[in-house]
Order: sequence, then structure tokens, then C-alpha cells
Amino acid sequence: MNDPLDGAEGSDPEEQDRYLAAMQDLTAAMAASGTSFRERVEPVLAVGREHLGFPNGHIAVIAGDSHEIVASSGLQSTITAGDETPRSETYCRHTLSESGMYIVTNASEEMATDPAYERFGLEAYVGATLRADGAEYGTLCFVNDSESISEFSDWQQTLFEHLTQWVEAEIERELAVDTREQSQRLLEATFNSPETFIGILNADGNLLRANTTALGFIDADDDAVLGELFWETPWWNHSDEVACRCQNAVERASEGEMVRFEAEHVGADGQRISTAVVARPVMVDGTVQKVIVEGTDITDLKRREEQMEFFNSILRHDILNGMTVIEARAETLADALTGTQAAYAETILDWSQDIVDLTQKVRSVLSTMSDDELTEAETIELGPVVEGATKKAVSMAEDCTLRTDIHGDTVVVADDLLDDVVGNILTNAVEHGGPGTTIEVTTDRVGSMVHLRIADDGPGIPPAEREAIFEKGERGPESTGTGFGLYFVSVMVNNYGGDIWVEDSDLGGSEFVVTLPVA
Repeated sequence: MNDPLDGAEGSDPEEQDRYLAAMQDLTAAMAASGTSFRERVEPVLAVGREHLGFPNGHIAVIAGDSHEIVASSGLQSTITAGDETPRSETYCRHTLSESGMYIVTNASEEMATDPAYERFGLEAYVGATLRADGAEYGTLCFVNDSESISEFSDWQQTLFEHLTQWVEAEIERELAVDTREQSQRLLEATFNSPETFIGILNADGNLLRANTTALGFIDADDDAVLGELFWETPWWNHSDEVACRCQNAVERASEGEMVRFEAEHVGADGQRISTAVVARPVMVDGTVQKVIVEGTDITDLKRREEQMEFFNSILRHDILNGMTVIEARAETLADALTGTQAAYAETILDWSQDIVDLTQKVRSVLSTMSDDELTEAETIELGPVVEGATKKAVSMAEDCTLRTDIHGDTVVVADDLLDDVVGNILTNAVEHGGPGTTIEVTTDRVGSMVHLRIADDGPGIPPAEREAIFEKGERGPESTGTGFGLYFVSVMVNNYGGDIWVEDSDLGGSEFVVTLPVA
């Protein structure tokens, strides 16, 4: 860049004076810059307008085909900050393809058919590409809406280059501020995660800060807990054992160790949750300065572990031991009896083998159970499942009537335990329906779900008991079962992504509705 003030031979003293005045005004404008980006750059644009001889100066951001004015000085009725225009209809598209300044001195002659001139009618234009952090950002432009201009003098080109460099520096400054603010917002969003309790302590265990999730759980504000020893705060002091566990973890973390443990907490509303807690040190120059304690809600995981344990107890005590005896006796009777009695014995043997098979399936479920799902779902044809479950249910009582109306092409998302799910509901209806029970099984499509309806004419289930029957270990007063069946049904249907509930049946009894995702 040639500086007009260097006094080179042949330089025009008048131009030197004009350049000196322009630089003095530019320095004053930069020194008086405001707080926002527009407040800083628009006074500088005004200096450029005055000394370059243009009614307007502006800065545009370019992204794809979008062209947006972010700062403007002069001609506010024509060019205003916030205006957006397709890039293809702007003078700036030519600037972006040039390596230096792009100048239009007389647009009505030079670019009369150009889309930019047709849209804006600007007679003169000078622009340069703005770059920030090595990437294209936009353009710095000066325009005259009504008059052509002569060629730029050397000192005007030098001034324009100074303006371009200064604006680029301001853009990088603004981007750096935005990056810091975004990082701060990201940190705050992470700190205030709705799934995690976070506390920041000093090395002595006093609470310095807690996130909104943790404070909301105990319904407290900062003033109530900050400065307190962490293990004496309401998250921990409901139990001496839990408080001691927390204190031990914090003290070990203060010595540089990362400590993990589990704890139970009681909220202000009496809600109890379980958390997996990590206490970790923050080291500066080899010394622990802070301790961060994070607790992640694992209540659902603990509930899943309880479900697994319940299923295991059913397998160990209620099924395997009993079925070993029943299957052996059934084999003996089937070999010894003839006629109808032999057929009954064969039915007993078939059912025994089916239950043993179910036991093996449930064992498989337990072995593959994960935090996210019980088993991997697959596509299952519903018709054959209902047909097989119906045959088993009919074998329980010869005088029951069981009618089905299932669309043959219905395919749902489930797994190979679906036949046991449907079978449990059907056998439950036969068992509790009484002599001569009538059962109807139908399906209908509702959006992305299939509704499988199993209705009977039995005594029905009172509305107050309909939710409880799906709970672990729940059984009716007349039932001799374990409370496993409908709980198993509920867990599996939920795992498939469906739902189950009980309604009144048009037949006069109960209607179980099972929703399953369509494959």
C-alpha cells in the first residue's frame, strides 16, 4: 500500500492534505467507537462517505444467495440495516469475484441490463470483499444513487484499503465476542441440564454454586445453601448414611481422587429418586482448587433392576420348580391313561412344555436386557400369533366360545414373546370369565398403531382396579396366580412401544386394548 503522506516525488500536496484530514477523522471515529458492532462501524462509514464522496456506505453479510445489510450510513430510506436481497440481484456479487476493489463509475452505461442496476438503479459503486478468520464474510460498499463518479485517486484507494482492514478487524472482534458468548451459553446449558444435579464446591467441601435442576429439586434458592458444607444440605441430610457417603466422596476428591457412588434423594415434594454420583477434583498446578459433584438420575434404571429381580424370582420359585413336577406327572398319566383321560393328560403335558418354553424365553430376555430396551424388536405377523394363543385358551375350557376377526396382513413391531403376551390376556379371560365365557378378538388400525381388542362377557373389572392389575405382584382376590401374567404383559407391550388398558366390553365384561406399532 502506497502511503500518500510519504512525500514521494510527484505527489500532489493538496491530495496529501486531503488524505491527512481523512485519516485524522478516521482515527477520531475509531477512538469514539460504541459498544455494539453498528455503533462502532457506522461513524467510520460516515468518514468514508465524506472523504470518498458517496451518499452511502454500508456493510453486507453474504451467505449463499442471501445478502443482508448489517450496518449503513446515509440514504436510510434506500439502504437500511436489516435489508435482505438475493445475492444474484446485487452489485456485491461482482465484488466477491474480484481480488481487490470493484468500481463502477457509471452504471447506466456499464451495466444497464444487469439485475442489480435494474433493481436498485445505483449510478456509482465501489466495493471490496471482507474476510474474517480466513473465510469470506461479506462486502464493504460505498454507493451513489444518482451521480456517476470519476476514477478513484491514489489517496482515496489507500483510504478505502484502510477502511477495509479496520472493518475486517472489527468483524473478527465481533465474531470472537459471539464465540465467547456462545461458549458461555453452551456451558450454562450444560451446567443446567435437566437430567443432572451439579454442585461446585471449594476444596473444603463448601458449596459455591448449584445448578437450577438441583435447586429446583429441593425447592431452594442460592442463599439457602451456598456456603454450607455440601453433605449438610437438603440433598443429603435426610439420611445419616447418605450424608456420610457424600462427605467421604468429597473428602477423597479434595485429595485428588475421582469417586463414584450411588445415593437416594428426597425432594421438597417427597419425591424419591436414585442417582449415580461422581465427585471429581479440579486441579490447578497440581493442587485441588474445586470439587465438582454430578448426580445423574438413574431411578428408571433401578426400577428396571427391580423388574429383572422380580422376573428372576418368578423363574426360580414359581415356574421352574413347579413345572418340573407337573411335567413329570403329566408324562406318567399320558402313558397310563386312554381315551378322553389320555387326551386331558396330553393337554396338561403340552401346557407344561409351553410354560417351560416361556421360562426359557424370559431367561433370554433377562440375559439381553439393557438400559434402553428389553430385546431387539422385529416384525411379527399378528394373525398367526392370535391363532396360536386362541387354541391354547380354548383348551382350558371346552364350553368357552372364542371368536376372532384379525386382518391377515397385519404386521406389528414386537418379538417372539408376543404370543405369550396375547396368550396371557386370553387365558386370564377364560380363567376369570366363568362357565360358558364368550371372548372376541378383533383389530383396528389407528394411525401408526394397531389396536388389538380382547373382549369378554365375564364379570368385568371395576374401574378403580384397572390400573392396579398391571402392577408387579398384583392379583385378584379369587386368583391363585403369582401376579406375574399381566405385569409381564404390561412390561413387554411398553417395550414394543405400545400401551395396554382396560375398558368396558360391549359383551358385558372387560375389554383389554393392546396397542402395537405397525411394522
